[in-house]
Amino acid sequence: MTRGRLVAVCGIDGSGKTTQIERVVDHLRAQGRDVVATRQPTDRYRQDATVRAALDLRLELAQISPELALFAAFDRLRHLREVVEPALAAGSWVVTDRYVYSSYAYFLSRGIAEVDWLTAINRHAPRPDLTVVVDVPPELAAVRIVARDGSSRKREELDLDRMQTVRAAFRDQPWGAHADYHVVDGTDPVEQVWDRVRTLVDGLAG
Repeated sequence: MTRGRLVAVCGIDGSGKTTQIERVVDHLRAQGRDVVATRQPTDRYRQDATVRAALDLRLELAQISPELALFAAFDRLRHLREVVEPALAAGSWVVTDRYVYSSYAYFLSRGIAEVDWLTAINRHAPRPDLTVVVDVPPELAAVRIVARDGSSRKREELDLDRMQTVRAAFRDQPWGAHADYHVVDGTDPVEQVWDRVRTLVDGLAG
């Protein structure tokens, strides 16, 4: 059986990646492919009380970031073993909302300067067959987040300086550039963004 393909879609919150993920999944299924849609980190990480407190900026991120980075790496490996790898082995395409590159970008913004350490603790995460980063300025992302969720409390996603650091990391790839990693302009109309994403996916499909 032919092994499936792993597609990762990354970007800061409010970039429009969710819309593109939905289109990728629908597009692949329309071609008759079996698709597993998933996300990283999983709810095991997202719903952890300490993680929530940190991301709501009720804890000092610079102090707790190494702990969270290790937790995120564990969560990723468990998710890979339980969900991603079995699906790929069965010939399914896996489309994940965020992947290891998101961990790199976010934890670099949270005070971890050692990119080599981040890549070391995630060294067993396989490189996706295709990574798409939907890129938008943090100011635009914040407007979208507030329109979607409101702004009743301060959250990491609304810290524009931090999100600019995350964005810069996604664009500069200090962890090492790869030919299968693509940054697309998310400020364009949705259909234009989708045209670019679809071209990349179809190129992978062959």
